Amino acid sequence: MENYNELLALRNKIENTLNYQLSLSNLELYHSNLFAVVLEKSGFINHHFFSEIIDINKKYTDLKVYREKNSIDLTIEITDEDGQTHVIFIENKVKSLPDKSQLIRYSGKDSNAKGILLSLVKPGFDLPGSWFRRSYGELTAYYHDLLDKVDETFKLFLIDYIEYMKNLEEFIKKISYGKSYFFEESINKVLEGMRLRSVIEKIHYANLENKISSSKYKTYSGRIRGDHFFGIYLPIEGTTSSFDIQIQGNQYRHKVNFSLEDKAKLDDLERICDSIKEKTCLYNFNLEDNSILEKSSSRKKWKTYGKQDYYDYARIKKQVSSKDLIDYIRTDVEKIKADLKIVKDIILENIKSTTK
Repeated sequence: MENYNELLALRNKIENTLNYQLSLSNLELYHSNLFAVVLEKSGFINHHFFSEIIDINKKYTDLKVYREKNSIDLTIEITDEDGQTHVIFIENKVKSLPDKSQLIRYSGKDSNAKGILLSLVKPGFDLPGSWFRRSYGELTAYYHDLLDKVDETFKLFLIDYIEYMKNLEEFIKKISYGKSYFFEESINKVLEGMRLRSVIEKIHYANLENKISSSKYKTYSGRIRGDHFFGIYLPIEGTTSSFDIQIQGNQYRHKVNFSLEDKAKLDDLERICDSIKEKTCLYNFNLEDNSILEKSSSRKKWKTYGKQDYYDYARIKKQVSSKDLIDYIRTDVEKIKADLKIVKDIILENIKSTTK
């Protein structure tokens, strides 16, 4: 009950701010536009928020801010005391998640530019060399330090924004990657009817994805048909197909993703999956004395996506903690890695038999 009351009080504080009400129509555009107005009104760029991006001890003039130039949220241009022009990209992520390929693509538009990724979620990947991450806590600290550089009306507006984001970050911290993988009943009760619910759920799953991120394997998270999911890909070397562990809701999935190239050379994918299950740990969830997973409803046929991704799943138990689930996934990855050569041999042997 204490946690419920704390969360409810935070929700009320968030929803009672003017900036919350104004931002609902377009979260990312709103925050970007406000940042642009702050820069234009204050002209204040000599702040540690911009350290690593520029030399904050120099004097700067000719500040220009462009919105959505080349599809980038904000582009800042400034000239230093030596006459050199600096270009700074600002990419804002509130309701969506950081995307490394997007940042690399933006850098390609100006190889001399540096970028700031503003995000509620710490990305699960190393940023490209010219990019630096800033949290919204760092942004509001910057806003706080420039309050005396703007007029009184805008100052009050920024104070409201600082309060809004401070409470939102605290709210998310208390919920996302909490003790339980599933949101507790008290959390669901607080989130009921909240306009930011989908954003908070997305951040929860993104944080789970970050916990399984690896330099060797690609991880992902997202939402489809109202359900959030996250997972990790393992390539099946020697083929163009792959395997992944995918978690969506209460389903813990093992999934073989047959590439179009491999599928065209194979006859009976279900028979191949049967063989993989028989000869490897893939699709075998070892449910006896399993503290994480339990048996799901029985199925006679393989579940598929697009008739080329074949999966089976067990059900995640209700009281499983986020930490225990992540530890289980990491252990499962190591077991699966050891059997992927067998999976490769099964696929290649079946390709040979169909091409004779």
